[in-house]
Amino acid sequence: MNITLIMVETADGKTTKWQENAIHGWSSEEDRNHFHDLIASHTLLVMGSKTYDSVKKQVHLSPHILRIVLTRTPDRYGKDAKDGQLEFSDESPVQLVTRMEALGYTRMLLAGGSEINRAFLEDRLITDCLITIEPRFFGSGKSILAPVKTDTALTLTEVKRLNAQGTLLLRYTVSYEHTTD
Repeated sequence: MNITLIMVETADGKTTKWQENAIHGWSSEEDRNHFHDLIASHTLLVMGSKTYDSVKKQVHLSPHILRIVLTRTPDRYGKDAKDGQLEFSDESPVQLVTRMEALGYTRMLLAGGSEINRAFLEDRLITDCLITIEPRFFGSGKSILAPVKTDTALTLTEVKRLNAQGTLLLRYTVSYEHTTD
């Protein structure tokens, strides 16, 4: 399965502003438009529960997109679940990918956060990354990955300037042959 990690971060590598979880207050309109276009072009989107909790008011469910929230406590979200559109699971990344492949899915957008991103990277499942760099510094906040010891090689395949301020969209492929454990 092709699994694309998609994240927005500041020039100093922060995906959140300090201790806040929401990105809608600081990411550019161009990045938000890019993100919505990507979602519309995929049928499978996976995120963690902290990410879901921070964006659930902005989520517009569609019968064409299955959103899966990975959480240790799926029962906590029972009222939010909607068959074929939004589900909550405590599966491991490998279990989830195996199940989705068996259902015929071939592409997944991985929209984080840091814990989920780390788990997929540790299982060597991420095939490529789309990272938006916003021209801002926060100094502190979360990173794309929760702490992990890795040396995974990325190859830059595309750079696109999204606006006059200098927001950049970077596309990388992931190579696990150089990964060290």
